[in-house]
Amino acid sequence: MPGPLDGYRIVEIAEGVAGPYTAMSLGDAGADVIKIESPSGDRARAWAPQTASGTSALFQALNRNKRGLALDWSAERDLEVARRLLTSADVAIVDKFGLPDALRWESLNAPGLVYCVMSGFGPSGPWSDRPGSELAAQLASEATASLGVIGDEPVRHGGDIGSMYAANYAIQAICAALYARDESEPTAPSGGQRIEVSLFGSLLAMRSTLWVALSNPDEWWGFHLDSYVKPPDHGYQCRDLPIYFSLARIRGDAFESLIDALDMAWARTHPDFDRLRTDGAGGAGRYAAELKPLWERGFTNFDAAHVIEIVEQHGGWAFPMHDYERLSQDPQVEAVGALVDVEQADGSALRQVAPPWDFERTPASIRRPAPRLGEHQQEVLSQILRSI
Repeated sequence: MPGPLDGYRIVEIAEGVAGPYTAMSLGDAGADVIKIESPSGDRARAWAPQTASGTSALFQALNRNKRGLALDWSAERDLEVARRLLTSADVAIVDKFGLPDALRWESLNAPGLVYCVMSGFGPSGPWSDRPGSELAAQLASEATASLGVIGDEPVRHGGDIGSMYAANYAIQAICAALYARDESEPTAPSGGQRIEVSLFGSLLAMRSTLWVALSNPDEWWGFHLDSYVKPPDHGYQCRDLPIYFSLARIRGDAFESLIDALDMAWARTHPDFDRLRTDGAGGAGRYAAELKPLWERGFTNFDAAHVIEIVEQHGGWAFPMHDYERLSQDPQVEAVGALVDVEQADGSALRQVAPPWDFERTPASIRRPAPRLGEHQQEVLSQILRSI
């Protein structure tokens, strides 16, 4: 069954994370994605860790559902191949830097092309001509400030949040631009346009609720402020595992019953009991960090599953705080099909995260693994360029 973007052709000339993830997601949704690399390949091919077959696990994860083409920008013929591919495509996804002038939006006569540029810092301003890395974007956007321990240096996010947010905003922008193009000229689309999505801008947008709160605080507390002043939240340790929980909906008799079910009658004589009863727990609690030792004193007598059951029986909610191993084995992960084994070109299987969408009539799918460098050279040249 074809995906929702079946029939659209995407040309990707991008490396690393942001551009390749954008193109991969459109490919998951059914688009035909052609990835153009230099003869030396996308730099992510060399990134660690490497799989048993000697290929980068990250490259494999970012480049499924694509056909691969290797072109040399110093060769006029290869430059013409890329130009013809771009002018015949619905979407181009390109890195801002390292692209030949002949392949830039201003040089192409492609009125129906949605041309998406991935950059570090956006189309204008004093930083616009600077290449942007993940770490540079995080530091410049203050995204690292709320991590780590109060008084210590900022901590880099472990995930490529700038690149991934930029990719997801790019997906939205591309689909919106395609909709605008196809609605305005449904028979012969000519309403293409240039889009630029930056890591920096995407991180600012991601933090927009925090910025509003930081600009106008009545008091220095609340979910969107106290991440700056509270210690890192590692969950509430039970006898076996940590959990995260909230008592926001538990009041009165339900709270008293919860205290008894957890064998925490001793808490009623504690000086902080009134705050324990009114403030609840979890990330939204005003005094959650100070009250955490009281809850953990009670939880230490129970396994996490039992605490979760008790909390939910009394009207709260609770979840285990997973590490990678526990997450990969959680029944919910299996139930939603979040992890899939994708057969690679050498016959081995690589476990990957499945597309996150659940389309009722036009499902997303993984149809091919990441290409070997130039793997589809002849196929693309003979099948696609011949028809242009």
